[in-house]
Amino acid sequence: MKYIITEEQYRKLNRSSQSISDAIVKYLNRYIDGGKRKITTKERNYGNIREDWCIGGKEAITAIYFFKDGRFDQGKLIVFQNLVESLTKRLSLRKSYVLHVILEWYDETMVPKFEQIVGESGLSIEDIGTLDKEYECIPEPEKPEGITDEEMIDFIVQNTLYDKEDLIRRIESGDENLDDLYLHVVDIWKNRRNS
Repeated sequence: MKYIITEEQYRKLNRSSQSISDAIVKYLNRYIDGGKRKITTKERNYGNIREDWCIGGKEAITAIYFFKDGRFDQGKLIVFQNLVESLTKRLSLRKSYVLHVILEWYDETMVPKFEQIVGESGLSIEDIGTLDKEYECIPEPEKPEGITDEEMIDFIVQNTLYDKEDLIRRIESGDENLDDLYLHVVDIWKNRRNS
């Protein structure tokens, strides 16, 4: 018995080949080379670590490493829909396949580099999703020169649910670091204004 495969069927069968995966990885490496990494530490991200890649003025890739009771629990990758669509259209591939290759590439290539930067080990990415809306890149907040502790405390109280006396108590006891908390609240405040 002979099977006849049309050209279209052959392309579908051949899509998951190593050469296609290599082409996607090559594209991703070039894509991220032009980007800038922004890291949000555990102290400023509710005990989790976050890594945002700013490419062309937009937050294009975000990796979030979730921790439970101080131990790594799981990693999630979020990429912009435009990146996925450009690869699916250029290479005539399914979205699920492109997402799979992106996840594998990030987990194998980017996560080990990130572990070295933040001094963590055992991190991985298990889940991937996409975002339709593009967000402008927000630069890392910096503590303004000459700002007083009182001014930082007032800003935190005005923009959070902290009570001033409780906040001062938490800072004095060492439960909160004033500079870290201030920069964290500034970051959230800027993100809210840009949403």
